[in-house]
Amino acid sequence: MKKPLVTIKLRVFTRDMIAFYSANPAYGTKEEPYPADFFCQLISSTAMFYGPLKNILLFQNDTIYRWVIESDKGEPLKFRITSDTPEMDMEMITDKPSNEKWKKVFKNAPQMEKSGIIKVKSKDINSNSFELETSSNVKDGGKMKYSFNFEFENDKGELKYGQIDPHGDTYPPPFGEP
Repeated sequence: MKKPLVTIKLRVFTRDMIAFYSANPAYGTKEEPYPADFFCQLISSTAMFYGPLKNILLFQNDTIYRWVIESDKGEPLKFRITSDTPEMDMEMITDKPSNEKWKKVFKNAPQMEKSGIIKVKSKDINSNSFELETSSNVKDGGKMKYSFNFEFENDKGELKYGQIDPHGDTYPPPFGEP
């Protein structure tokens, strides 16, 4: 039986992000990527998220999850390459993350780092997508927070960098002027 595929599209409004941060030319570098949390949109008809910013993903049993990243113009963006491979970070929302808990959520789960984060590597160096398969033993949805680094070219053809790393309880969304 074929496993269900859940695609999660990350759409980044790159031009708006660049315009918003134009006063700080340090943004957009590898060392200081654009904070893209408020300039991205998660699009998925079947994925389940919760939290104030919908930044915590709930996984289902025996499902393949694919993350795809693109600009607001529909152009593919690339996940940033670290250590010669595109990478996505996931953090388990629990008081005691462990390799055993990660293995209950994902088949072939990467080794957990001391910080409790796993770094998911892409199989394709030019990829704008990641895939992970869940186990048949996902408890309470797995509750994962995600973080993505990506790269793109601005209108001048210069390579720029951004990061999607929502912190719902730390950085509330901007509400504008009262």
